[in-house]
Amino acid sequence: MKLDLLDYASKQVRNRETFLLNYGNDFGVFDYLIKALYSNWSRLGKGKDKNGYSQAGLLLFANILTRHAIFGFQHIASYQSFLAWLTFRPGLEAFLILGNFVEDPKNAKIWKERHSNRKAYQKAFSGKSLVSKSFLRSHEIQKVLSRLNDDFMHPNPDFTYRDMSMRNHGSSFLLEIQFFDVSPVIHEAHLLAYLNLLEIIATESENLVKKLFGEIHPDPLPKPSFESVARSRASELSAKDPVAKKVMEELGLWNFKYFA
Repeated sequence: MKLDLLDYASKQVRNRETFLLNYGNDFGVFDYLIKALYSNWSRLGKGKDKNGYSQAGLLLFANILTRHAIFGFQHIASYQSFLAWLTFRPGLEAFLILGNFVEDPKNAKIWKERHSNRKAYQKAFSGKSLVSKSFLRSHEIQKVLSRLNDDFMHPNPDFTYRDMSMRNHGSSFLLEIQFFDVSPVIHEAHLLAYLNLLEIIATESENLVKKLFGEIHPDPLPKPSFESVARSRASELSAKDPVAKKVMEELGLWNFKYFA
């Protein structure tokens, strides 16, 4: 394996420039969604909720969500989709933990004392325990987190073989490891999956903050639906490649059976 780190770094820069040329509108969607997250969650630090309690502690997790959403998108923009999900994963988990705290504030104490009571922590914050009533689509989002754990965190066979290939090279074998997306279709599928999932999270965030603090008038941001705008693109990609369809369904929660 031969790797030129300077060449690798320069490709990242070129890829981001190419991404802006190819997907400028999608970059604008991402910018809008990040601003929507910030606008909604910032209300937690501006006063008390409808019951007179401070929810400022939840900002810790809202900030992790937003920060890692940005980190992950940088990898999408570099045509490194596999790194996007790995990087976004802590933000997704922070979002679900936040929902757990809202549903049962006692979970905050369990979270804080995880070193002294590991069993209680694992019971409260593992697997389906992260599904809460705080978010309407919490169950679906937890499934995405589980898929990220399976497909992007551990060097199991799917992880190991996904970005490498082997071929004969004379009397020896040549092992090729990909550092960037090879298929434009698969890369765009990851892009649409990422943006659709983030829109779902932004909507769930808005609904929870309104539940805690009440409506705000006028709404701070308009509400264009990325899912409705990108529906035809997503359908075309899903028809081109079954892997692209799987990416969008399992990671981005696209539901193609309603598109017919």
